[in-house]
Amino acid sequence: MSQTAPDFYLGTAIDGVHINAEQLNVRSRDLNELIGTVTYTEALFHVLLGRIPTEQERKLLDLVLVAFHAGFGILPPTTLVPRLVAGTGVGTAQAMAAGFLASGPYHVGAAELAMKMYGEIADEFFASRQSDTPPTAGELEQFAYEAAKVRLQRGETLGGFGHPLLRKDPRPIHTRRIIAELGASGPYFDVYDGVARLLQESKGIPPNVDGITGAIMLHLGFQPQHGTGLFLLARSSAMLAHIVEEQTEMPYQTMKRFMFLPVAMPKLFNADFKKINKWFNGLRDSKTFNRIRSVLPSSARRARSEAAERERVDQAALDRFRSARDVEVVNPPVKSGAGDGDRFVDQSQALAAGAEIDDAAAQFLAESSSPELLAGAAFFLSGCLQSLSRDGQPDGKLESLVNSALSLIEEASSAVGLSSGDQASED
Repeated sequence: MSQTAPDFYLGTAIDGVHINAEQLNVRSRDLNELIGTVTYTEALFHVLLGRIPTEQERKLLDLVLVAFHAGFGILPPTTLVPRLVAGTGVGTAQAMAAGFLASGPYHVGAAELAMKMYGEIADEFFASRQSDTPPTAGELEQFAYEAAKVRLQRGETLGGFGHPLLRKDPRPIHTRRIIAELGASGPYFDVYDGVARLLQESKGIPPNVDGITGAIMLHLGFQPQHGTGLFLLARSSAMLAHIVEEQTEMPYQTMKRFMFLPVAMPKLFNADFKKINKWFNGLRDSKTFNRIRSVLPSSARRARSEAAERERVDQAALDRFRSARDVEVVNPPVKSGAGDGDRFVDQSQALAAGAEIDDAAAQFLAESSSPELLAGAAFFLSGCLQSLSRDGQPDGKLESLVNSALSLIEEASSAVGLSSGDQASED
């Protein structure tokens, strides 16, 4: 829904405030129209992309935010670092900032890397099409499989796959099934499926949460630059929970735990953890260890069994979906800028639609002070320049707009004690 930009709007196409009214706008909507009528997920989608999402889009963005929102205790940097900083006695804002800074390509940034890769592969596929036959999703998935293989042969790291803590991240397959149940399909999901299949078959590496959420965000129309920001926005909930616990229930406890390690176990603290991790994974995967673990009653064993059953059900549902999806026609993704169809109409467009320039200028002159006159002149002249750059040829409306701007400049000059001659000499 487009809306005429209010006069003297102090903001951008994203948000801002009127100069002569107590009103806040977000994109093309009054903020009070959003409060109480949309969810935060919908408002987030609106401020980033400029429109209210459909029900399916809202559910897909919810999948991303919920998948990102919690950490793994104090192990990831985005929860460990805020706790450590909070333990020094600083305020919540500083601790939150520390958590945001504890992000990079190895933690948090993988979603952005995955989005860039999926976009490149999709563009390569549609650019390489020479047949008049519409491409199918199965062809795109196979193309993504081969494209990922080439990238591995070049020694590239594929963002969104593998996990430093988990042998297999349980979130991607469950999330992928929900996407299918929502009826959401598109080229980026097919690319994800192809890359995931290649890495599983060639390296035994499963996807992580960044891999699947990257595909969702591209499908929704987000740019790769949104990936890291949306991860941190969602993870800030876990950061805040850990910070408050450190400040109230466990003051200075996280730092004490880590200070204990080099004092009590200096050899372990300085050990080669890469070698230890390799040894531990070998033990965990050994037949003997798993046979012993399978006969010992424990809640962990029951949890593993339940998780394996859920994964089996999810995989069976996905296999059925993929077999049907393979023959469907796939279209190139539509790439549009944020806010398309929901931007403010600029002032010159509103005037060309029938606004009375001279009356508006006269009313403004009567009600405004000297600084506002100068601001108004700049505003009208900006509209002139926009019209000229867009249309190329002046018309009657544009001439009236220029005359109003000149009239405002003369009034403003008189108000500050400058004559037209003085202005001309200074210019």
